[in-house]
Amino acid sequence: MTSQKVVPMFSLVVGGLFMATPMAGFPMADLEALNRELGRLCSSPPPEALTVCRIHARLIRAM
Repeated sequence: MTSQKVVPMFSLVVGGLFMATPMAGFPMADLEALNRELGRLCSSPPPEALTVCRIHARLIRAM
């Protein structure tokens, strides 16, 4: 029974490390600026930007 609890915890730890590692090298100021500009664009998006705005909304909800 203990091994069943260890596997999900191990998966969470590995998944967290996997998700955190690529972001460690990203310049946070640029990501914040991109988020601001996407938010501004998506507040009243042109038809060409609808797909980008949907992706942006999903990323923000996931955070």
